Amino acid sequence: MFPYECVLERRVRSDGDEDLAGTNLPLFILKCEHRKADGYADHELELYNERLQGMVIGVRLADAPPAVSYLAVLGAQLFAEIETVDKNVIVITLGFAGDGGRTSYLIYDAVALSLRLVSQPQNPYWNYTISSRASIAHSCQGGDGDAYALVLTGRLANVDEADFLYLWRPSSSSPHWSEKKEPSFPDWGVDDIDTSFSFNGDAYWVDLLWGVSYYSCDALFDDDIGVVEFGFIPLPLEPDGDYRNSKRVAQPEAYRTMGVVCDSFIRFVSIDGFQHHVKLKNRTVTVWKLCGDDQDEPWELEHEFSLKTLWGFQGFGDVPKDLTPMYPLLSTKDTDVIYLVLGECRENPFDFKFIPSNARYLLAVDMTNKIVTSVPLTRYMCPDPFVSFSFSQYLSKALIGPCNDEGIPLTKDEPRLHGGEAPNPQSPIPTKKKNNKRRR
Repeated sequence: MFPYECVLERRVRSDGDEDLAGTNLPLFILKCEHRKADGYADHELELYNERLQGMVIGVRLADAPPAVSYLAVLGAQLFAEIETVDKNVIVITLGFAGDGGRTSYLIYDAVALSLRLVSQPQNPYWNYTISSRASIAHSCQGGDGDAYALVLTGRLANVDEADFLYLWRPSSSSPHWSEKKEPSFPDWGVDDIDTSFSFNGDAYWVDLLWGVSYYSCDALFDDDIGVVEFGFIPLPLEPDGDYRNSKRVAQPEAYRTMGVVCDSFIRFVSIDGFQHHVKLKNRTVTVWKLCGDDQDEPWELEHEFSLKTLWGFQGFGDVPKDLTPMYPLLSTKDTDVIYLVLGECRENPFDFKFIPSNARYLLAVDMTNKIVTSVPLTRYMCPDPFVSFSFSQYLSKALIGPCNDEGIPLTKDEPRLHGGEAPNPQSPIPTKKKNNKRRR
């Protein structure tokens, strides 16, 4: 019934979005049996718990990639996007309308069927280091749900003399963001975290310009281990400068990605033509596989094809040939497939400018059989518009629906998410409110 994986738009819809109901995609609701707000001051906790009790997460589910699905938070006015997805855990970064820019994490666990609303660190001395992006670490000793931690790198200016790993764990009785571990980095390490994932008992932080740092999740969760040792694997490409803070060159996510495929190996994809000018037809997509048995040459070249070659793949058809490949995504369940966005790019080779502007098509590229499946995109602006996600393994048993636009199941035997009660037509979850325009 459900696709084996899905490509999600990173932006999360909420009440007040004009296009929330303007789609033919069926709406499913994620089951939730446990809810809790955490990390807020005592005088705020009741308010945030009330907000959380009124919220459910829905997914407008497309048939299969490359068609795009998206998440929606019903019952709240907020501004949200997917922060990270790893195995059974989805982390959404959000801010409530009228909340003064305060940021929280909405964390859904598809195994524990839990929804947690967690405040970012509120200590006035808190500073992010390495990256403000949260990552997920999964305990190798964990059972069904709650066996993970949300990890931030930072320091308290009046306490810490060095960087620490600050943890939030749903099963911990410690105060909010009070657990911390000291990291020990090698001489080389990441300068930023563009993406992160867990694999074979290790957690990986990926800097798409330099390489990937990793550590043992056992060390992170072991209370007897105070220092977490990190390793580092450089990318298979020679470093070509750090353009991360340049306004003239695209961010690394526009032309590179890394992640786990089929729960069996790590894959890295890079598209050239963003750091240096390359003629459109010659822009090349290169795919590597990480092989852990060779420390000197850990990467194995898997595929390499130019845009001109891609034009000749079966199924490319009438897709315009004046668009550049960008924003690669990995298929989490098919070793032959990657996803590519085709879009417009503002570029000037004489003025060193390479900036993606509009995403026009999403392609599923079967690199082995040389087959392309494409879908046109609408209303999609760069940057970083999508995230791929293994769907059937975790969410298929957590879905209720299809539902109407108010989150009420269309069949009488489907339970409503709030406490598993039957749907009450007199008390729908509001999805449209008057005089509410989304701020840009």
